Amino acid sequence: MAELFGHYRLNSHTESSEISIAGNKIFFDVSKSSIIYKRSSGAEPKAQTSIVSDKDPVVIGVFPIPPIFTPQPVAKDLYLKFDFPVIVDQRSEVVIYAKMPIEIGIFRQSEDEELIIDSFSPTPQRYALYGSPESGVVCRYADSHPASSREEVALEKYQDALVRIRIRNDIDNVVKVSKVIIPMDGIILDHAHDESWLPGSVEMALDSAFGKDIVNVRLIDAKVKRADKTSLIKKEDTLTFRMDAGY
Repeated sequence: MAELFGHYRLNSHTESSEISIAGNKIFFDVSKSSIIYKRSSGAEPKAQTSIVSDKDPVVIGVFPIPPIFTPQPVAKDLYLKFDFPVIVDQRSEVVIYAKMPIEIGIFRQSEDEELIIDSFSPTPQRYALYGSPESGVVCRYADSHPASSREEVALEKYQDALVRIRIRNDIDNVVKVSKVIIPMDGIILDHAHDESWLPGSVEMALDSAFGKDIVNVRLIDAKVKRADKTSLIKKEDTLTFRMDAGY
């Protein structure tokens, strides 16, 4: 079976084509002057765009993206709530694996530039407030089953991505971790054979200062979009989130 994630090179000699992904039908209507992009779910049209270019071929990218674009960018962080808590001994660390939801992004790509022309979520979007109503953060929310190995994580193609989470407990007490907030702004997901994963790892560090627990979440070896352009040139960087409202 052909992979659906990747680049689609369309030119004036290309026949119109259609792909089905995550319950959505994507149609490229090719003519000499333009390419009409259409997406529908069932009988209901969802998106349509006309791409006019003197380039030949026109390159369209279909990729997994972080779950923060649909229906519009209202959250920059992902709230993963574990199905059951993870117990971590004092002064120790563990590695767990979990799944996170993804969205599908459609891009117009040219040289090292790209523009997202459409995005959709294969699963219903859920949101949650992390923290207090006065100072909390709205996050994309998902339940996830923590596992000790990646083979134990059941992933659905075109719906989920694998996440590696390292929890380091530098507190003198045993802790119970039931959630993690992962920064997602600008993150690029990796994929192969239409399976997706978050590059690098999520590091959740628990410490204490002045009698208060401090929890910092960092993305290690993450791939992010360059701040000055929208290109997909890969760059390693770190993103952080402080979980002041508990874990």
